[in-house]
Amino acid sequence: MVALKMRLPGNPPLWHFFILILTAITLGACSDRDEIQSNADKIIAELNRTYFFDSRVWKQDLHVSVDRGIATVSGETFYPQAVRGAIKRLKTAGIDSVISTVTFLPEKMADGKGFGIIREHHVMGRFLPVADKQEATEFIYGDLVRIIRDGDSHFQVQSPEGYLAYVSKNSLRKLDSLEWRRYHKGPFVKILQNVDINAAIRISMGARLTYLGDGNVLLADGNTFKLGDDIDYAIYTPANNPLRQKILRTGEKYLGLPYVWGGRSGDGTDCSGFVQSIFSLNGIFLPRDTDEMSIVGQFIGLPGWFDSMEPGDLIFYTSGKRLITHVAVYYGNNQVIQAAGKTIHIASMDPSQPNFEARLVNDFAFAKRIID
Repeated sequence: MVALKMRLPGNPPLWHFFILILTAITLGACSDRDEIQSNADKIIAELNRTYFFDSRVWKQDLHVSVDRGIATVSGETFYPQAVRGAIKRLKTAGIDSVISTVTFLPEKMADGKGFGIIREHHVMGRFLPVADKQEATEFIYGDLVRIIRDGDSHFQVQSPEGYLAYVSKNSLRKLDSLEWRRYHKGPFVKILQNVDINAAIRISMGARLTYLGDGNVLLADGNTFKLGDDIDYAIYTPANNPLRQKILRTGEKYLGLPYVWGGRSGDGTDCSGFVQSIFSLNGIFLPRDTDEMSIVGQFIGLPGWFDSMEPGDLIFYTSGKRLITHVAVYYGNNQVIQAAGKTIHIASMDPSQPNFEARLVNDFAFAKRIID
């Protein structure tokens, strides 16, 4: 006869409590991990949304993954300051260990040629490398572009104004940094009519070509061509434009005035208010804020490319908060005139000078030319 054992109602065995405790700990840990990941995702999404002023001109795509208390920031962007901003925000949120595997744009070209010049009469740039996708902007003969990505049949490029677009590879000739500088140096001409050079080369009205003197221009293929008397064009020499010096002399009248956030008067200004005011007093009207101002004009300086700037060009600076947080006017001799710190003053980008300011070098984003 088998005796049956029955457990009478009462306290459960001790191991039941251990299972319940372990389950609660596991669920709590999972919940904590999910919350940390969710908060990190929100931080990076907000940075992606706000860092660049206009996605037609600049883009970034950062992501974050949190595992065992370590956050890994991945994706791509143009400036390391954006990554430093992401790391700072994540650490402020309580994630102490953050690493980066971010890729920086533009991509490094295997042949060392990271620039290009459009050699077709005109070519439509598109937001995606597909022929029937939405148009971004049209490029014309002689446009100088920066190559951002190298695809199978298309390059993603950045236009002289800053637009990002895909163009077919055969629409441009690649340039190294020396050729790029050659095309940007010195006088240029604006073509005021459509010009047929030969069966293969047609230059669009509005094209800008490097001027070599005596009617000769530098073509997109690297050869020279002499413009005949039957061709309507205008010659520009940016270095000799007297308006540049007038703007600098106007800026000098503000020297010593206090920096005033939001200011744009003769009693004090902020950085963009200062620039807007001295240009406005000379007949050139610019947007009020630095980010809006930064999409005006054409690139004349990038990190590592400073030697084409002329006095009166605008220099924009970046930070970990937003792409553009400061603007100054190039003063010549590696100096800028700016509203920053406590006053409007002249500062140097040369470390050997007593008025050197490291930010002017470390946070340099790009320079734009407003005055031809």
